Amino acid sequence: MKFNELKKIALNKTQMRAIKGGGNCGAVSGSGSVICNVTKEQAQFWAVGDGAHWCCDSCGSSSYC
Repeated sequence: MKFNELKKIALNKTQMRAIKGGGNCGAVSGSGSVICNVTKEQAQFWAVGDGAHWCCDSCGSSSYC
């Protein structure tokens, strides 16, 4: 497959982030502890308990990162 053909069917950067959750991630645990600039897996692991949240790419608009 030629590169120009591949570009037509390949996912763009935004689509890849939606799938992989790329970018810097962060989380707040149920106890209120905050962690920022971690991987998606680390953020999901950290976000445990009632009221816990995690984010990737949208962390700039969060109140915790």
